[in-house]
Amino acid sequence: MLLQLIVSGILLGGIYALLSVGLSLMLGVSKFLNFAHGDFVMVGMYMAFICYQNWGVNSYLSWPIVTLFAAALGVVVFLFARLTIGQGNTLNQILLTLGLSMVLQNVMLLFYKSDYKSVPNALSGSIQVQEIFISTGLLITFVIALCITAVFLCFIQFTSMGRAMRAVGEDRHASCLMGIPVGKVDLITFCLGVTMACISGSLMMSVYPVTPSVGSGYNLIAWVTVVLGGLGHLQGALLSALLIGICETVSGFYLGADLRQVVYFVVFLLVLVVRPQGLFSGFNMKKVKRS
Repeated sequence: MLLQLIVSGILLGGIYALLSVGLSLMLGVSKFLNFAHGDFVMVGMYMAFICYQNWGVNSYLSWPIVTLFAAALGVVVFLFARLTIGQGNTLNQILLTLGLSMVLQNVMLLFYKSDYKSVPNALSGSIQVQEIFISTGLLITFVIALCITAVFLCFIQFTSMGRAMRAVGEDRHASCLMGIPVGKVDLITFCLGVTMACISGSLMMSVYPVTPSVGSGYNLIAWVTVVLGGLGHLQGALLSALLIGICETVSGFYLGADLRQVVYFVVFLLVLVVRPQGLFSGFNMKKVKRS
């Protein structure tokens, strides 16, 4: 049974990884504290619901449409947030994103009320590997999320724009002197963060229902994941997301669904006390910004 729970936790953690690396990128490159990140996940879930309701597109296939909408949404939000990006004024960033969170929640509440919305799962079966049963829908969601995350990490590592992002994360002033278009980098960084949050929401729509307030829970998960992995540490966010997924499934089974989040919050507090720089910040992996 424990092995079954660990496998399910890893599958869930893959989705959390896609959710979290976008927030880690914003923190590492643009030094932007986004407390509306979970609400972008909620927007992605509603976009997947709209795609199914209006065009009959399955949530597994809706992420390309969600990507285009999320990129446009990221540009619009960036126009309002650009004056606070890279300035080190964390109070303005916190107030701005908390206000944005309330706006997004109330807009969805206006159009869709507070009822739970869900999309039928076309792949509701399971695959048996010896004594382990793997949900087909969750497995496909995990594979898609992991592939998108891998492409994103390769983009950061091997492209010229990715190198520019890492340079801006290291030193914004020196990047300007070297001719790097910091404003363009901030825009692309912000759009990538919003897009990955919305894509993770569209994939989660096949597993979980959505309400306008569901983003608050995902926002907490994203921040816990990023802090555990090390601020700006993209690979660390990936590993800590898998750890949180395992903690959530194991504790949910043995302690009950109401207490499933308590375990990784306790781990989170212990890490802040013992290793505040993050669990994986000391490993020899490329970072966007030194913690």
